[in-house]
Amino acid sequence: MQEHWKQVCRIRDIPATGAYVVPRGLAWQELPGVALSRTADDAIVALLDSPGLPEEAPRHYRVKVEAGRVYLDFAELNAPASRAEAALAGKTRDRPWF
Repeated sequence: MQEHWKQVCRIRDIPATGAYVVPRGLAWQELPGVALSRTADDAIVALLDSPGLPEEAPRHYRVKVEAGRVYLDFAELNAPASRAEAALAGKTRDRPWF
């Protein structure tokens, strides 16, 4: 599968403490964003910005940094991040949940 990267910000946009949040989905969907933060050695980490999803482990996103620009994988950014999002998008299992 071919990778497609989307530029989401520059390294300088990510605060030394705290996070830079990249929105996901359409404005009316109110989906949790992807929080970008810096580690002590200035590596960039991307996690789903949703403390309200206890049923699932924190979702990590692949990050690429080139020439001071930060990119996220376009397919991962647009994929449902939880079972609830998958259900809203109509991507549920073939069998019933009960």
